Amino acid sequence: MLLDLSSTLRGRRRAAASALVVAFPAIDEAVGDLRRRLDPTARQGMPAHVTILSPFATPSGREPGAIERLEARLGALPAFTVAFRRIGWFDQRVLYLVPEPAGPFVELTQTAAREFPAFPPYGGRFATVLPHLTIGEDAAPRRLHQAVRAVEALLPLDATAGSVWLMDDDGRAGWRRAHAIELRSS
Repeated sequence: MLLDLSSTLRGRRRAAASALVVAFPAIDEAVGDLRRRLDPTARQGMPAHVTILSPFATPSGREPGAIERLEARLGALPAFTVAFRRIGWFDQRVLYLVPEPAGPFVELTQTAAREFPAFPPYGGRFATVLPHLTIGEDAAPRRLHQAVRAVEALLPLDATAGSVWLMDDDGRAGWRRAHAIELRSS
């Protein structure tokens, strides 16, 4: 998840934010220490996750019925298993785990974006949705490269994508789960 966190790191109040994510608490147990050292959002309470839609409407900007619409659209999609077997990079500044299969994450993203076109994935900055679970972002390159060895020793990591979490950050207290949308059981 690519966010401007520079004001946070200097101790200033961040802007309120919201995101839809598939969180992986079990994977957070495995890589959480690394993420807290290398990813500012982890230090702010964001669990290990694959982003579905970010940014999303903040609580004050969320239209009435938005959660019910998310429940109806995303809750109709099936839960699925996912494996993280390899590492990827975005421009040597973001270290991430590659989810396999990626297709169900793309389907969740496209479904949410169709339902809420005012919130394109990543604010419309990227033409292609590339699902990923961030381990580190904008940390010193040496630290990111050292993390590769530690993460590779943990692979593969397997999990179930069973729900989409609506995460809110009011700009003061950090990220918190505001709502969980259960995906359809197989």
